[in-house]
Amino acid sequence: MSDLEYDRDVAMEEPQPYPQYQRPPPPRKIDFIGLDLPDIADPMYKSKPEQDLDVRYEVKEENEFHETRALFIGNLRRPINAAHFQSYLRDLAREEGSFIIERAWLSRARTHAIVLVSSEHGAVYIRSKLLNTVYPPKEEEKRLRLEFEEKEIERFEEQKRLYEQELGRLNEKEREALPPPLEPREYVTERIPLYVEYIPVKAINQWTFEEDRGPRDGKWKLEFEHRDGDTVASHTLLNSDYIPRYVPTRRGPPRRYNDRPYNAPPRRADSYVPNGTNRRTDTYIPSRDRNRSRSPSRSPRRY
Repeated sequence: MSDLEYDRDVAMEEPQPYPQYQRPPPPRKIDFIGLDLPDIADPMYKSKPEQDLDVRYEVKEENEFHETRALFIGNLRRPINAAHFQSYLRDLAREEGSFIIERAWLSRARTHAIVLVSSEHGAVYIRSKLLNTVYPPKEEEKRLRLEFEEKEIERFEEQKRLYEQELGRLNEKEREALPPPLEPREYVTERIPLYVEYIPVKAINQWTFEEDRGPRDGKWKLEFEHRDGDTVASHTLLNSDYIPRYVPTRRGPPRRYNDRPYNAPPRRADSYVPNGTNRRTDTYIPSRDRNRSRSPSRSPRRY
């Protein structure tokens, strides 16, 4: 047997990875906000006013707004894991390979998302992959169901423990008025085809700011209006009048402060400069006479 043949027969020992690479992957992060049930699980949902219901968009193959790098994804419903949704988008971008997901924002109610892609071509690809599909996939749905059921059991056991403690210290009349713990809720979902539309890139910061700082139960809707051949996208709050004021980040050189450039020395007429010609009060530069008169409102009271 030649040396070459012998070497082929010997089982080669692969080099072992460094210890830091042998660690198990980090556990999955639970999205406790997204793990809640959708609004349709509320027994009183159908009796609510229309402006308090979740917005349901009509899915259209043809886009209403012109192609941009920004996408609005509607018809999402809880339970949803925000980290999985972001990784799901990154996996779609990795399949094509020529673009990346720069930003993936989810609303507080997990009913819609705003995604910024590195190129318009990438936005077109993501829209073609998500439009009229259902999210999440079946494997993720199973994980969400398991996490929700475990969370409900933990909540019920904790409430039951506190309930029993309260029973031990209350009298008979107070025990009758004490509400029992809520039984674990049933897992309810509402999965509908996704609505994906282009939106203006310059509107992303304002719209996400308004939703993050606006009413916690706010219902927002994306609307389009055609004016003189142009399509205008609007972000409308349906069930409230309070919309936080968004102040865009200013670009350019620093502003002038008090009619003088930023970091420049103060003018001689400033009130804080001794012997200035524009002194409005003697509070900042008092006289050195120890017997000077003081304003009662500005002098320390002595008892």
